[in-house]
Amino acid sequence: MNWIYRFIPKILLPTFTWPHRTLGSVSLTSSVPPAEPLAHRFIRRVFGLIHPYLRRFSRRYCGWIGIEYDNQIAQLPFGLLLKWSDGTRLEEVTAMKIARSAGSPVPKVIAYGEHPDTPHAPVSILMTRVPGKPLGEIYKKMTDEERKTVSTELQSILRVMRRWSHPWGGDRICSVTGVGIRSVRVPNHLIGPCESETQFNKDLICVASDHSFSSRDAFEEKLACAKRMDTMHHPIVFTHGDLKHHNIMVHNGHISGFIDWESAGWYPDYWEFTTALRFCRKDFWWYDFVSKLGGSEYMAELES
Repeated sequence: MNWIYRFIPKILLPTFTWPHRTLGSVSLTSSVPPAEPLAHRFIRRVFGLIHPYLRRFSRRYCGWIGIEYDNQIAQLPFGLLLKWSDGTRLEEVTAMKIARSAGSPVPKVIAYGEHPDTPHAPVSILMTRVPGKPLGEIYKKMTDEERKTVSTELQSILRVMRRWSHPWGGDRICSVTGVGIRSVRVPNHLIGPCESETQFNKDLICVASDHSFSSRDAFEEKLACAKRMDTMHHPIVFTHGDLKHHNIMVHNGHISGFIDWESAGWYPDYWEFTTALRFCRKDFWWYDFVSKLGGSEYMAELES
């Protein structure tokens, strides 16, 4: 099917992207950057009626172009994508707008729709496609200078976000809009809001069970390790919430997109890095990459 690429205008191809944002103008303010308010519910419902047709069109479009169809990240012409997955919520829209307002290379939100008839995936987001490939796909092919550049740029993005003052109270652990957090790392993928780190720790550990351990002693040992978190106290900072190499897009040796903001919110400062290192082997390049970003400061938290 590659022959078809020679006869179709570039703007219709799944490789087309609009001029993308670079990292040169990241805001250094200590306040959360302003983001336009969410569209009226009526407007969101209107786009909720339109977006299913876009997803159906994507299935045919992918067949015409000769690429694999993904119903959660639906490819479209004109440099657009439709994200409609289990984790997509209005909080992700707000987080993307805030991060983009701060100058981070984040896809531009075009429209978003509400789908009250699908409670498992109640929101869809139409956004621009960013150029490049996920960091994990190309890291081994990158030069040392390119790797250093990407690390420096990502560190800059994280440092700026973590400086923002907390608008919901200094100790509250919550989403970007002040409500509960959605994350694959928490029980039932939803937690909070928690008014303190102590409450957060309690809610995380309350579902602990010995059913997957070889013995009760082994369970008690791990439980004691987890409970060490009660002796540690951390600043609550703005956090992407899913710092993984597949969420960092790289183009021409620079970060071209920081994507997948569904878990963003206010967390203890270790959370960004322990999320990235969770289940990661020490001999895998990502472990060293994240450790140099700042993860090495949270080895005790990672163990717990």
